[in-house]
Amino acid sequence: MEIDPIITDVLEDVGSKIAMGLGGMLGCELTLPAPSTILTTKKEFFAKTRKKQVMVRMIVSGDHEGDIFIFCRLKDAVQLGGTLIMLPPAELEERVKKEIFGEEEADSFGEIANIVSGELCSAFDELYPEKLHFKMDGLESIVPSKIKMDSPEPFPPGLYLKAAYPVTLDGQELDELLMIFPAAMLGISVPETPDLEAEASEETPAVSESAPGRLVNPEEAAALLGDLSPDSSSSAGIAVETTPEAKPVQAGQPIPMDEEPNLEGAEPVILVVAIDGSYGQEINSMINDHGYNSALVDRKENFNDLSRSLNGRVKGLVLAMDEIGDQSFSVAIKVRTAFGESVPLMATGSQWTRSKVLKAVKYGVCDILVTPASEEEVLEKVEAHFKAAQSIAV
Repeated sequence: MEIDPIITDVLEDVGSKIAMGLGGMLGCELTLPAPSTILTTKKEFFAKTRKKQVMVRMIVSGDHEGDIFIFCRLKDAVQLGGTLIMLPPAELEERVKKEIFGEEEADSFGEIANIVSGELCSAFDELYPEKLHFKMDGLESIVPSKIKMDSPEPFPPGLYLKAAYPVTLDGQELDELLMIFPAAMLGISVPETPDLEAEASEETPAVSESAPGRLVNPEEAAALLGDLSPDSSSSAGIAVETTPEAKPVQAGQPIPMDEEPNLEGAEPVILVVAIDGSYGQEINSMINDHGYNSALVDRKENFNDLSRSLNGRVKGLVLAMDEIGDQSFSVAIKVRTAFGESVPLMATGSQWTRSKVLKAVKYGVCDILVTPASEEEVLEKVEAHFKAAQSIAV
C-alpha cells in the first residue's frame, strides 16, 4: 500500500529538524536524510531488528491517542549520550565497545529523546493535517530475540508504519534510527482479508455516462455509479453530498504557473487547481468566458497563504486532473483545509471508480465532472454549486 505523500513529507521534515536541533545540542555535525517508510507488523519488525536496542516510548495526544516507539541501537545510544555529556574520547570508546548503558547513559539519552519529541511536535504541528502531540514516557533496553510476538509488550501486534532514518555523526555512519507509528494513528488501514468485489470495481472504470444533477449521500455514491441509465447522453458527472471530514494540512512551497493567476480586485473568484494534464486550462477558460472571475493555480501552490491573501473571496474550487490517485486526494485535503468546508469543491477526471468516488466524498468533494465534458456541462456544474451556493454575480 502506498504511503500518503503528506506523511512522508512530515517524516522527512522530522529528520531535518532532529539533525539541526540535536546536532546543535551535541556540538556535532548530525545528518538524518529522508527516511525509508514501509508498513510492517510487530513480527516483521523484530525479525529485521536483531541487535540490542534502546526503545523510547512516546505518548501521543490530540486528535489521536496512543504510543509511538523510537528505536536506536544500544551502541549508538551510548555514543550519542556519551557525546552529550562530553566523555573523554577513550572512555566513550570503551563504553560503546562494552555497550555500557547504565543510569548515566540512560539520563543523557533521555535528554536526547526529549529533543526528538520536541522536533516531532514541531514538524507535525506545521505540516500534518491533524493535531498530534508527542511526549517522552521513558526508555528501556530491548533484546529483539526475547520479544514475544503475541505479547502486548513492548507494543501489541498490529499494523505499523516504520520510518528508518540513516544517521551520520561527524562523518561516522551509525545504525538507522527507527520510528514505529500505529498505522491507524496516521489514517492508514488495510483490510485483513481481500475484498474481491472492491478489487473488481477498482480495476473497472465505473463511470462512462451519467445522469447529471442527482444528489446522493456518501453511502449511496457507489450504488449510484452502478445504477446509471445506459442510454443517458450526458457525461456531466454526478453530485455527491459530503460530510465534514476534511482534514487540515500545511501545503507545500508554491511553484508558479507559466502565467500568474489574475487575482487582482475585490470580486469573488473561482480557483481551478491544475493537478495534472492540460484540462485545467480548458475549464478555466470556459468559466472565465461566461462572466465568472476564474484563476488557474498549480497543485503545489501554498493554499494557506493564498487563502489569507484572498481574504474570503474564493467562492468555488475545481480540482482538474487526469489521473485520479493519492496525489489528487492529497491536494483535495489541502484546498479544503485552506478555504474551509463552506466553499464548494468540485473534481474533474476521466477514470472514476466506486472507491475513488467514495474517497473523493470523504475528502470534501461535493460534485464530480466526468471528462471530457462539453462547455454546457461544465457551466451547469458551476451554476449549480458556485452561483447558487455562494451567490456569485454573473
